[in-house]
Amino acid sequence: MVLKGPPALMDVADQQSWLPAAQRGEHWALERIYTEQSATVYALCHRLLGRPEDAEDAMQATFVQAFRALGRFRGQCSMKTWLYRIAVNASNDILRRRGTAAVPLEGDAPVADGAPAVAERVAVRCSMEQMRPDHQTILILRFWEDLSYEEIGAVLGISMPAVKMRLNRAKREFRNLYQEGAQ
Repeated sequence: MVLKGPPALMDVADQQSWLPAAQRGEHWALERIYTEQSATVYALCHRLLGRPEDAEDAMQATFVQAFRALGRFRGQCSMKTWLYRIAVNASNDILRRRGTAAVPLEGDAPVADGAPAVAERVAVRCSMEQMRPDHQTILILRFWEDLSYEEIGAVLGISMPAVKMRLNRAKREFRNLYQEGAQ
């Protein structure tokens, strides 16, 4: 007797094979979603919130809400995009409860050769901390998470022209803050 296990990779192409199992609450499918997506969801939450404990709370809230709503997920976008939308909302809820919009972004590990790279990361972080939360979010989705305009629109629930407009405004705000910090 040959036992059939779960499909090996999670992508939109094989979503049809594992999504119904997840929607039925099959443990292996839910575990697979969590295992394959939790690191990226946590990273997004951490970038948006800046505190590991808040990021963990937002990630857990994301998966609780996602698993409860999985029956309504129709697969019209990728699982990652759908989870990111939930994660952005969970992070925004935490920011509202916290009562602050500042996002202390963590820098990368210091580069061995130099202060210029460290100084630039500090300048970027300081500029981002001063930005409006919606502008921070769209820049993080585009430049840290490397989402396409279409994916950003799906995550934020806005149209393509709105994505372009917000991204341009966010870049302008960042550029102004960055240049002020350099002076």
